[in-house]
Amino acid sequence: MKNKFILAFLIFFSSLQIFAVSSQIEKNFIKASLAEKITIVKNLKEKDLVPVTQKALDFSIENSSVLKDDKDLTNLALACVLVLPSDAESIKSLKNSDLQQISEKFMTIFKLFKNPELRRAIMKNLELYSGNDQSLTVLFLNDYLASAYKANENEENVLEEAITTIGKIGDNESLSIIYNIWVSKIWDKYHEAIDDALVSLSQDSFGDAIRILSSSKIEDSAHYFKILKKSDKISENSLCQIAENALLIAINNVENLSAKSEDSEKAFIGFQLDTQEVLTEHKWSHAASAINRNLLLAKKAYAKGTMGEKDFVRLIKSSVQIPSHDLAQSLTDMLSECNRKVENASSDAKVEMPAKNVVLALITALGELGDKTAFDTLLSVTYLSYPLEVVDEAKKSLQALNW
Repeated sequence: MKNKFILAFLIFFSSLQIFAVSSQIEKNFIKASLAEKITIVKNLKEKDLVPVTQKALDFSIENSSVLKDDKDLTNLALACVLVLPSDAESIKSLKNSDLQQISEKFMTIFKLFKNPELRRAIMKNLELYSGNDQSLTVLFLNDYLASAYKANENEENVLEEAITTIGKIGDNESLSIIYNIWVSKIWDKYHEAIDDALVSLSQDSFGDAIRILSSSKIEDSAHYFKILKKSDKISENSLCQIAENALLIAINNVENLSAKSEDSEKAFIGFQLDTQEVLTEHKWSHAASAINRNLLLAKKAYAKGTMGEKDFVRLIKSSVQIPSHDLAQSLTDMLSECNRKVENASSDAKVEMPAKNVVLALITALGELGDKTAFDTLLSVTYLSYPLEVVDEAKKSLQALNW
């Protein structure tokens, strides 16, 4: 019994000593000069880390209006940022309430101090200290990036950290801000971070991605979609939904291309190819109407000379991956037009024969679709003065029709 009492007393006494040491460090910090405060912060042990750094951060904030440009006050704030945990594992020792308080102090100091090293250190740790509720951090980053973009600021390294962080935790507003930054190329030297943030923010917000595409110039829309298409972060489902809706929007607005300039027409063709490739590769059946309309527009562009034969053939061949009766009818009409050209060419040397590769693509596609709508038109091919290769292909497609 006596031994138990002695043991309990020793434990109690030890705890008082620990408390006394901890309290003494806080007292020492309060009494210390600015230079001494920095040394104390740099040498903090885990048990004193949170309370003392909180006091040091508060001290920096409270005295910033008087000593904002003072090197020692800046170094005190920097020492706090650097001494605190900076990885996901070690930060587990901090309570959520501590994370929130430190995060809020970080953001306040970022606004008050202009030292690049301090601001970069804070920006690097903001995501880590945002805790379970990241809304305040996202709001802060959105405001910072939007203001920096508007003022055409170029804060070395800090901007890149902010862009990277917002790409991980941002919201719908963040996507709009990053997209505007991306379009403007104002910070092109950070293009990799901007591209990554743009993709990350788009991956779960296909509705916002479509909204952006619908209000952008076709050149920007085409480039934006190409980035999404190349990324492995966007799910197949999201990418297909974006492709389908964006293609329909572009088709509906094709007449409004910027004065139908050569660049906008070229961008639109690239957009047609990229979106259809995604939809047909994944056999996105919802897009049957969009694919048919896309092919009809491609036919006009090919006839006009703005789309090359190779690209037109590519669209014809891929379109059969999303079959529909309307598509079969459209392809049949195109082949009928080719047949008329061949008929006319036989009596008028001025009439140009249709391109063999286009005719072959149409015939093969109709065979793959197997829609009997094409029967008469395919049969006509076998009686016209087409090359033997074309006639043979027509016979194969006739045999493939479904009856």
